[in-house]
Amino acid sequence: MSCRHLPAIARCSWLARLTRALLFFACTFLPAYALAQTAADSDKLLTFWAGTLPVILAAPHGGREAIPGITPRRGVGVPQFTVARDSNTAELAEAIAVKLRQRLGATPFLIIARFERKFVDANRDPAAAYEMPQAKPYYESYHRAISQSAETIRQKWGSGLLLDIHAQGTQAEAIFCGTDNGKSVSQLQKQFGNAALRGPKSLLGHLASTGYKILPDLTSQERESRYTGGFTTRTYGSHQGTRIDAIQLEIGSNLRAKANLERTANDFADAIEVFAREYLLCRNSDCAFAPSLPRR
Repeated sequence: MSCRHLPAIARCSWLARLTRALLFFACTFLPAYALAQTAADSDKLLTFWAGTLPVILAAPHGGREAIPGITPRRGVGVPQFTVARDSNTAELAEAIAVKLRQRLGATPFLIIARFERKFVDANRDPAAAYEMPQAKPYYESYHRAISQSAETIRQKWGSGLLLDIHAQGTQAEAIFCGTDNGKSVSQLQKQFGNAALRGPKSLLGHLASTGYKILPDLTSQERESRYTGGFTTRTYGSHQGTRIDAIQLEIGSNLRAKANLERTANDFADAIEVFAREYLLCRNSDCAFAPSLPRR
């Protein structure tokens, strides 16, 4: 019997049940599907390499891609608001990772936000990082990758290093470092002393020895003031009990120029290797450990 042959009251009851069922499906399953689809889309705008070294390279502001359906942030009430791209930092981070793989046969964890900073600022706390709820999965994908990398490092090596790579144009040939004046590298300094941050086999010390201008000057007692580290170093640094020492690196425009990118990447890879062999992959039982690295 077709619906039109049913009594009117039966048809109304049947249609009401069908309507409720359709509404239940729309309210229950469609939002979940949309959320899962958004999460999958967010991963497409993220480069994430699972590493085989206790080193994380992160680049939150070098992305060039628009996020579909998201309007640019306005930054109302957000201090020091900016939407400027850190040009060539994504390219530099990836080039450093490639150089390390070529040198050591092992790779760092690499996390690059491919979305434009004007849609999501991945180096801010959530309240200031995005303005539309649809942007949240993109922000969370980036920080989930950092958290998972840090956890893998803790489980496999015990401790590690996070380099948060940024751009600055005030001094084109210089690299500013930000550690919240030592807080985000507190474990490194407690275990090995100031030499691990400023000495000849430290990351910054080795770069300085090859001619790079490091600010604040490593030979002075000057405090960090212009760049002291941002949300990433404050969240994941070892002062939070993470066992991950975090340094924000603000790299000058000449060092990031396309013509100099390979040289800068090669010098960074060399400095990371020197630091890692001395302070991350050392023989001390309290150090991280990677026996597969080739000897120099």
